[in-house]
Amino acid sequence: MDETIYRTHVAAPPGRVWAELTATDIPRAWMWDSVLIGSLAEGSSYAFQYDGEDLITGTVLAVEAPVRLALTFNPQWDGTVAGEAPGVLEYTLQQTGDGCDLAVRITGLHGASATSVEHDTPGIYAGLKTLVEAIPVAGHAEPA
Repeated sequence: MDETIYRTHVAAPPGRVWAELTATDIPRAWMWDSVLIGSLAEGSSYAFQYDGEDLITGTVLAVEAPVRLALTFNPQWDGTVAGEAPGVLEYTLQQTGDGCDLAVRITGLHGASATSVEHDTPGIYAGLKTLVEAIPVAGHAEPA
């Protein structure tokens, strides 16, 4: 089983990072302008979409606002990954001083999806960190 783990310190409180991670129906500049569609209630379905096309789909496994979110992670971004088995995406946030530590853990992917995730994860979440630190108050998202 492949595993990708990305950790970073964000100079913002967990609630601010959580707000960005869980914002629905708005483009995410830090993740290819994808839009999170669906409810983030345990057991509900969600999708990250770009231009109406699913990039990632799945089911919400656990929600512990603002410290932990776990989702199944079913890659759909192209034909090479669409048939691969889904994995699990887990976010954890821990308050540290005036900021928080963000851990992103993606497990269970194999093949092309695992390679893509390993390559893209650092850039995606470095972009999230940059955005959250540049705009310390979520102007477009409400905490879940």
